[in-house]
Amino acid sequence: MDPAEAGSADVVTLASDPPRVRRRLSRVSSALGERVRLLRPALMAAGLVFWGAGCAARTEVWEATWDAPYAAFGPDERAQFSQVRQLLDRGQRLDGLGALQVLVNEDGDNLELACWLQDLEAELLLDGVEPRRVFPEADEPLDRAAAEVGDPAEDLRRVYAARAAELPTVQALILAARVETDGPAAESLLRRALELDPVCSWAHYGLSHVLLEKRSQPDRWSLARDALDRALEIEPGNLRARRLEAWMLAEEGSRDVAEKQLRRWLEESAEDPRVSRVEAVEARLDLALLLLLRGEDRRAARLLEDLEGEPVGRARRWMLLTVARQEGGDLLGALDATLRAQGAAAGDVLPLVQEALLSEAFLDRPEVASALWEEVAELAEDGATIGDLVQGLRARVRMERSRSAAEEETP
Repeated sequence: MDPAEAGSADVVTLASDPPRVRRRLSRVSSALGERVRLLRPALMAAGLVFWGAGCAARTEVWEATWDAPYAAFGPDERAQFSQVRQLLDRGQRLDGLGALQVLVNEDGDNLELACWLQDLEAELLLDGVEPRRVFPEADEPLDRAAAEVGDPAEDLRRVYAARAAELPTVQALILAARVETDGPAAESLLRRALELDPVCSWAHYGLSHVLLEKRSQPDRWSLARDALDRALEIEPGNLRARRLEAWMLAEEGSRDVAEKQLRRWLEESAEDPRVSRVEAVEARLDLALLLLLRGEDRRAARLLEDLEGEPVGRARRWMLLTVARQEGGDLLGALDATLRAQGAAAGDVLPLVQEALLSEAFLDRPEVASALWEEVAELAEDGATIGDLVQGLRARVRMERSRSAAEEETP
C-alpha cells in the first residue's frame, strides 16, 4: 500500500504541536503507588497530553475567533479548509496535501494553515513518503536540495530552515522554529520573529514551549508562563495557547481552574476544523483524568464510557477506566478494563502493572500477580525509557518479597 494513503483519520495525528515536543510529552509515568488507589498521581504524569504549560489561575471569558492576526480566515477560505479536513479525515492525505498547498500559497500569512501543512508533511515523511512527493517540484531548488538527507525530522528541519534563511519573515521564522531540533536554535528563531513583531501571539506561544524544554534552567517554568501570558494577552481566543494553559494549570495544582478551562476549550473547539479529531479526543481523556484526580470517579467513568468504540487513545482510555472502576468498587470491571488496555497497548508495561496490582491487592490472586510481575520484569528489560526501568525494578522487588514470604510460611 502507498504509505501516503495508508491508514485513515484513526492514525493521522495532526496535532497542534511541533513533533519534537509531541514526542517528549508522550512519556509514561515513572512510578506507581503501592495500591491501585495511588495510580491517581501516577496517571497524572502518564495521561496528560495537553501541549505545554499554562498560567496562574484564569477565569476570564474568552472566545475562539476566525479573524486573529496571522490566522485570519475569510468565509470562502474557512469553507475550503473544512473540505481539506474532510479529505484528511477520510485518509486522503495526498489530496489533502495538494489542497493545503494551494491554500497556503494563496494566503501565505496564515500560520494556522501553514502549521497544518507542516504537520501533514511531517506525518507523510515519517510514514516513508519520499520528500520529493511531499515538497512540490514547483518549490525553490533549495527546498528540493535540502530534502534529501534521509532522516524525516532533518529533512523537514532543513527545508524550513532554508526558507527562513532566504526570506526571514515572522511566519517563516516561526515555522522553522516548530521543526527545529535544537532548543537554543529554536529560541533564537522565535526571538528574531518577536524582533520583527513584538505582538505576535504565535511567537510568544512557541517561545513558552521552547522555554519549558530548558530543563537545566531553574526559572524555566516562570519564564514559560510569562511567555504564554503574553500570548493570551495579545490573543485571548488562541485555541492552541488555551490548550497549553490548561496543562500548566493542572501541573501547578490548580485543577479546578484547569478543569473549567478545559471544558471551555472543548466548548469553543467543538466542530472547529482547526482542531483535529485526535486533539478533541485527547482533551476529553485529559478531562476524565482531572475528574479522577479530584475523586469524581463516576463522572470520569461516564465520560470515558461515552468514548466507547473510539479508536483514538484507546489504550489510555482503558487505563483511566481501570482506575475509575476500581475506585467505584467495580473490581471485575477494573480488571476487564486493564485486560483491554493490554490488548490496545501491546508491549506497554503500565497495563500489566495495573493488572498485577489489582490481582495482588484487591482480588486475592497472589499466584496470578506473581506471574504478572514476572512478565512485567521481562517486558521492562526490552524497554527504552526510565519508566520501564523503574517498573522492572518494582517487579523484581515484588517477586523477591513474594518468595521471601513463601519461604517464611514453609515449615
